[in-house]
Amino acid sequence: MSSLSPHTWLQLSVAASALLVLASIGWVWHGTRALPSDSRDGRSARRMAALFALGALAWLAYGLYTGYAALWKADALMLFAQQGALLRLPFLIGGLAWVAALLVTRVLRMLGRAGSA
Repeated sequence: MSSLSPHTWLQLSVAASALLVLASIGWVWHGTRALPSDSRDGRSARRMAALFALGALAWLAYGLYTGYAALWKADALMLFAQQGALLRLPFLIGGLAWVAALLVTRVLRMLGRAGSA
């Protein structure tokens, strides 16, 4: 950790976690645009995307609370000692959201193929 203060690294780590989860939500919503909105599959796809967004936001809240609650109250020395956690937590929180997003978009693609066949 270079010249930035430990609290700045904490804020950057939280921001990276939030951006990764929000990007996965955007990816799933982008996948729903391939299906017509007035079709039965389109409505199902949008419902699945809304449920995914709700679940991803719940996962983000849980990950931020469990991962960062102790670090948010910590002093600079504790943050310096836990700098590995500041790097790992965004990958854990955002990575699981992206795995789920890729699985949901795979299902959306199968819905699109089934609707066009």
